[in-house]
Amino acid sequence: MLPELHRRVHDRFGAGTRRVTFCLSLLVLIATTLMAVACEDREPVAPPPPTADFQPTATVEDLMRVMIDPAADAMWDAVVVTSTPDGLEEQRPETDDEWLALERDAILLLEAGNLLQIEHRPVAAPDSVSQLPGVDLEPADIAARIVASPDAWQRSARELHDAGVVMLEAVQARNVEALLAGGDRLDATCENCHSRFWYPSDP
Repeated sequence: MLPELHRRVHDRFGAGTRRVTFCLSLLVLIATTLMAVACEDREPVAPPPPTADFQPTATVEDLMRVMIDPAADAMWDAVVVTSTPDGLEEQRPETDDEWLALERDAILLLEAGNLLQIEHRPVAAPDSVSQLPGVDLEPADIAARIVASPDAWQRSARELHDAGVVMLEAVQARNVEALLAGGDRLDATCENCHSRFWYPSDP
C-alpha cells in the first residue's frame, strides 16, 4: 500500500514539476526572441564625431612675421599716390599677376585670423624678446594679457579674418576704391589688437 501511495504522489508532483520546468523554458525562449527582434529593429548608433586635434606648432610671432605682416604690407602698398613736381602719380595693380598676388595675400590674412584662434598657441619662442622695448611688450607680458582676456583675443582674431574677407572681395572684383577702404579697415583692426595686447599701457 505504501509503495503504491509513494508512486502516485511522485507521479503527481513529478508531472507538475515537469510542467513548471517546461513553462519556464518556454518563457525564456519567448523573452530571448523578443530581445533579438528589438535589437534588430533598433537604429544603429552612430560613432561620435572625431575631436579636433590641432597642433599649433608655429608661434603667434611666427604667424605675424611670415603671414600677417607681409600680406598686410602688400595690401597697403597695392595702391600708392605720390605727389611729384609734375602732379600726382598713382600706382595700382594692373596685370593679372598683380591681382593674383594680392588675392593670395588676402587669403593669407583671413586664414591667419583663423589660425590665431587655435587655443594653446605660444606667443613666441622661449628665448624671444621684444625687438622694440618700451614700444612693444615682452612676449611673456603679451601672453599674460591674452590669458587674462581670451574673449577679446578671439574677437581680434575674427576681426582680422573679416578684414581679410573684405580685402579678398575687393581684389576679386578688381575694385581699387574697395581695396583702399578695406586697407583702412585692416589698419584699424591691426591697431586695435596691438593697442590691447602689444603696447604698454599709458602711465
